[in-house]
Amino acid sequence: MSTSYLRPNFVEIDLAAIRRCTRAIRDAIGPSVKFFGTLKANGYGFGLVPVAKTVLGAGADAISLISLADAIALREAGITSPILLYAGVTYDRESVRAIERYRITPTLHDEASLDALLANVEDQLDCAIKIDAGNERIGVASDIAGDYIARVARSGKLRVAIVNTHPSISGAARADECLQWQYERFERACRDAEAKGVRIPLRVMASSKVLGMTRAMNLDGVDPGQALFTALPGTAAVQPLAKLRTPLLEVKPVNRSDFLEQAPFGGRAPKRLGVVPIGYSDGIHRLNAGAVLVGGRRAPLLGSPAIEYTRIDLTDVPDAKAGDEAVFIGAQGGERITPEDVIAHTKAGRLTDLACELRPGIQRIYLNP
Repeated sequence: MSTSYLRPNFVEIDLAAIRRCTRAIRDAIGPSVKFFGTLKANGYGFGLVPVAKTVLGAGADAISLISLADAIALREAGITSPILLYAGVTYDRESVRAIERYRITPTLHDEASLDALLANVEDQLDCAIKIDAGNERIGVASDIAGDYIARVARSGKLRVAIVNTHPSISGAARADECLQWQYERFERACRDAEAKGVRIPLRVMASSKVLGMTRAMNLDGVDPGQALFTALPGTAAVQPLAKLRTPLLEVKPVNRSDFLEQAPFGGRAPKRLGVVPIGYSDGIHRLNAGAVLVGGRRAPLLGSPAIEYTRIDLTDVPDAKAGDEAVFIGAQGGERITPEDVIAHTKAGRLTDLACELRPGIQRIYLNP
């Protein structure tokens, strides 16, 4: 489809920043640890295929994700590296055929997923097993995982290639102790399986958060996701979300004197109003710092974004005109709105939370490919 058919909303993504983060992870874990670059949710919003090619080119060994459709898209884009498919796929005949055809490693997480995979697999297939060591989410309970892993290994149709877990650590007290508790439960499950005669090629536990806390839990492999886009502690800061921009669609004076209580914005009544073609259907209600840059000056948003438009107060930018650039994130003139400004305004948790709000209607432009 021609880009001229699309709405003129653009996000500029700096692949060089993602490349630097990936290389920093590789430097931190060393050459012998298997490095799965985790790319959930369309590469955390940055774009699956361009980001996958970037992280693989910068030192990752494999990709891990949660969507079978995404895994197939990577294969059809020419990516031949190993792909780990996390738990969350229904294993019916069609999905298992695709897993076999595209050489994808599926994840088992309970009895139902094991039964379904065994019922539909045609040939021997490498698989992963997810252990719940304290995350209280998806996975085989750690106290029974040793027996589960052994039964998978004895099935004759499945080979245990990876055993992994995803720890849960918050900013609350005793985080280090909680992480150690989960690590010990995971290791105990793996030792139990090995005592039953199972060889586990790869044990994987270290997520981005774990890598930021310790290097002692790298084991055979790591699967960071967030750290592909934000620097590890002790490394130089990077910013892959370079710019979010759109043009002014219309600029007009405001002379309203009637029904002011029904005006779609409160506070100071604007003298000039601008409209941009981006709204909450594009995620802009979570992607703004309360103002945009127009002509190198901050212009406040007026009211809440509509489904496909957002109003801007241009009272203090008297020379603004239709077609001028409006910047929600990034630099213009001597001013800058940073992703951190947006996080502070919207109370988002982290950079990838912002990027995940970038809807398909926002065109992605890749810098430094």
